[in-house]
Amino acid sequence: MHSEISVIKGAPARARKGDKRKGMKRVVFLAMLVALAIGASVNWSSASSVSQTGSELLQLLPDGNGVVVVDVQRLTSSSLWSTLAAQNPIKKGLDDAQAELGKLGVSLADIQSAAIVFSHSGSNNATVAVTGSFHQTQLLEGLRAQPNIKVASEKYKNYDVFTVGSVNKPGDASFVFYDARTIIAGSAASVRAAIDVRTGARSSVAQNQKLTAALASNPAAAVSFALETPPGMANMANSAPMPLPDFSAVKLIFGTVDAATNLDINATLRTEKAEQAKNIADRLNGLLEMAKGYLSSMSGDPKMAGLVQALKTVTITGNDIDVKITGSLPQEIFSQIVR
Repeated sequence: MHSEISVIKGAPARARKGDKRKGMKRVVFLAMLVALAIGASVNWSSASSVSQTGSELLQLLPDGNGVVVVDVQRLTSSSLWSTLAAQNPIKKGLDDAQAELGKLGVSLADIQSAAIVFSHSGSNNATVAVTGSFHQTQLLEGLRAQPNIKVASEKYKNYDVFTVGSVNKPGDASFVFYDARTIIAGSAASVRAAIDVRTGARSSVAQNQKLTAALASNPAAAVSFALETPPGMANMANSAPMPLPDFSAVKLIFGTVDAATNLDINATLRTEKAEQAKNIADRLNGLLEMAKGYLSSMSGDPKMAGLVQALKTVTITGNDIDVKITGSLPQEIFSQIVR
């Protein structure tokens, strides 16, 4: 299934350049869209239409070095979300996003959950599984109706893999429909890898005991994550303009971000030795005090005052081989910072 829309001949050069930029923005937006989910005509009272949770979606994704699970409904139904969504520039961003979604017959309110797996080799290798409900035909027709967007498809192990790009540049955002509730997206290679998981030719990230055990230890939250330490963290202490802890001792990072009336952050840095955890905790606490002192000196700036209050909610402790970082930011302070 292929479709291509060319630039109208005779259009002014400036207009054509503007259309190209808009076209590429829509390509990028597609990746954002499928990273969240797709929605429209679900019958939630039907047992056959119950969407999978983010954790269940991990069974559909190939193994990697990090995972993020998002309970979109929990996030968007919180009072914190409602407060922030009423403020610019967040409100404008959400309105613009919903307008783009509407062109595809999609409503943000129908998003259910999402799971993302990525590797240290780059964000282009991230693979996303989203669940909700959608009209496949309407979504494809909406994409093809966008100026300068090219939609192509190819068969891979009996699945239709769709690729989206601009007319003048090959597509690098691909996706596949699994059923009326589930879509997998990412690069063409990562989508094919997910199909390999579905056909049993490849292991899923759900079989990665290191990451899944870390996720299981997290409390319930809107966002839960676990990742092996990126190689670049080992060089941060040497390249940073201020003395940082030796993060090369950190082997695993996991935690949650939740949003109810407060923005709650819970993160754990796991090392191999208790001494390493203590050293990192002590150094981070020192940096935290420095930051609070510096921001406090910038009196008269409401945002800086809000940041100081935010930092006062943060606690950092060494607990055996773990460094625990927690913070609970009230929505009024968070609103002040992002306003």
